[in-house]
Amino acid sequence: MTADLLFEIGVEEIPAPVVLPALRQLEQKIGSGLDDARVEHGEITTWGTPRRLTIAVHDVAVRQPDVEQEVKGPPAAAAFDADGNPTKAAEGFATGRGLDVSALEVRETDKGAYVFAAVTELGRDTIEVVPDILTGAAESLGFPKTMRWADSDFRFARPIRWLVALLGDTVMPLEIAGIASDRITFGHRTLSAGPVELATADDYLPALEKAFVIADHTRREAMVVEQATAVAEATGGRARLDPDLVTEVNFMVEYPTALVGSFDKRFLSIPEDVIVTVMSAHQRYFPVEDADGQLLPLFIAVRNGDDKGLDTVREGNEKVIVPRLADAEFYLTEDMRVPLDERLDDLKRVTYLEGMGNLYDKTERLEALAPWLCVALSPADDAAETTTRRAARLAKCDLTTNMVGDTKLAKLQGLVGGEYARRSDEPEEVALAIAEQYRPDGADDGTPDSSPGQALALADKMDHLAACFRLGLRPTGSADPHALRRAALGIVRIILDARARVDLPGFIAAALKQLPDVEGDDVVPTDEAAEQILSFLQQRLQGELTGRGVAYDLTRAALTASCSDLLDAFDRAMALAEIRPASEEFDTVIIAAERTANIVRPVRAERELTVRPDAFEAPEATALYEAAQQVSGELDGALASDAERDYAAAWEALSSLRAPIDTLFDEVLVMAEDAAVRDNRLALLAMVDDLFLRLLDVKEIVIEGDGAQ
Repeated sequence: MTADLLFEIGVEEIPAPVVLPALRQLEQKIGSGLDDARVEHGEITTWGTPRRLTIAVHDVAVRQPDVEQEVKGPPAAAAFDADGNPTKAAEGFATGRGLDVSALEVRETDKGAYVFAAVTELGRDTIEVVPDILTGAAESLGFPKTMRWADSDFRFARPIRWLVALLGDTVMPLEIAGIASDRITFGHRTLSAGPVELATADDYLPALEKAFVIADHTRREAMVVEQATAVAEATGGRARLDPDLVTEVNFMVEYPTALVGSFDKRFLSIPEDVIVTVMSAHQRYFPVEDADGQLLPLFIAVRNGDDKGLDTVREGNEKVIVPRLADAEFYLTEDMRVPLDERLDDLKRVTYLEGMGNLYDKTERLEALAPWLCVALSPADDAAETTTRRAARLAKCDLTTNMVGDTKLAKLQGLVGGEYARRSDEPEEVALAIAEQYRPDGADDGTPDSSPGQALALADKMDHLAACFRLGLRPTGSADPHALRRAALGIVRIILDARARVDLPGFIAAALKQLPDVEGDDVVPTDEAAEQILSFLQQRLQGELTGRGVAYDLTRAALTASCSDLLDAFDRAMALAEIRPASEEFDTVIIAAERTANIVRPVRAERELTVRPDAFEAPEATALYEAAQQVSGELDGALASDAERDYAAAWEALSSLRAPIDTLFDEVLVMAEDAAVRDNRLALLAMVDDLFLRLLDVKEIVIEGDGAQ
């Protein structure tokens, strides 16, 4: 027999971004709790609104299954005497399991003969087992911020007001924060007539809908999109529905009703990004655009309620947005009294990081660093270098404006600078680079499109990394107050998307060289900071490769071999991920090359080795040397291009060394007694190891079945 399980936590309004993560936690915790308790069940569904976190588990078995277990007892010699009669040890073991001693069985194990008993553990009623699972799941939920209320020490995102816990038509008794479970839920805060009593778990969704609550957030989100689209089309426009804003609005309402409001078209003179931000960040409104994608003086609001009195609601929303737009209009008017380039001196009054000067100092560093990158991004393009230099000079000027000074609009830094550059008659290429300098600003944000924008973004992010690492401000654990991980990942993504070959150690060194001299207990020496930054970027590249399905050992093999060129390291790892499954001899080649590396690397760590081809005494050594010479030339041809490199051809060339390597080890004693002979053979192995290191570090590869796993 089965029944559906329903568990609802009724709360004061929870912040919208918190709901989905909490539901995912509930699903995981309750699902694993049921599995661990051997409670068979079907599909798990979660529903959420600002006032409730709900989980429904379908087809829950009303009783745990009985479980037969085999229990190991004392050694047979201790359980039975010489005549085969049971001892007190056997009798005690049997009695403790509720068995007669005759039910015991003697069985041989790798440690000798032992007594075993087959024990049946009777299942319990699910209604006795599940309450503890639900309570434990609710009490262990994690939130960004929690609060206490009344005299309780219990913490939750918001105060809990009611609990529903049903298995079919039966209330499961439990208590959380002094609230006992029941079958009573509550509908819309203002539209419902009162408490809603549920006869069974299946009544939940339809009963709440009658009480003006669409509890299924998936259906509610579809309603928001459908209604917003319809009301926009009714005006001759179309809704601009940002997915993140749709999700946020969805978890701010329980019964959505979309409506259109308007504002004075004079406000359309404000930069579009500002208008959209005022709508979305300030008011959670959706913009409306025409068929060409141009903003209309309209917005869409979603009311948490029905369609009664919508005109009054519309007027209220219009009154709220006008002052916001008027503020932005005022900022624009005041800011444009001063052309963007005349704000440079104002940057001298804004500290960047303590010990790293002000924003004017940072501007000068960007001016020096960004054009350096143009060589990698757009070789022989003098116009791009001129654009980049000018964009770097003006990049931070918008940080002194009234518009960016508004905390709600601060995230538009860069975009505001680009718009103000246009209005200050700067070339469009300069304005675009300024607007792109902070991209990518998150996992879903794209990288800059223009070459000057890419150069400026790289320079800005590397300067930030250099300054912070020099000051000893490395991220620790989950704490990253200076957003260094985001900056490093941005560098990686820009280089990969632009297919740019940047001398990474040179880039890091150039950024560190631009910094002012700084002293202090936490200050990191320049050389050490450079190593830390390189390792930090390698970790970000490793994460990028892992996200694309490249095995960890292949990633490490590519990065450990060489990571002075991020694009090359990335391409080598991606190529190895294709080469390994396609090459039947991949493992055997790696084993041969790893044997070489294991012998020679400890020696090379202590001293240099030089090959003397004319001093080889063994023909096998000469054969390997000649093969290595040929492979070296083939690698030059496959890997020398700055455009597309043929890593598959490089691997084929390296693979040809397996046979002469194996022959050398089979026929020649590398570690000969004669020091000169030994060193010459080791130098040959070093030559071979260097060839493999042009593609990968073979010592990082894990061979299946090898003890290294």
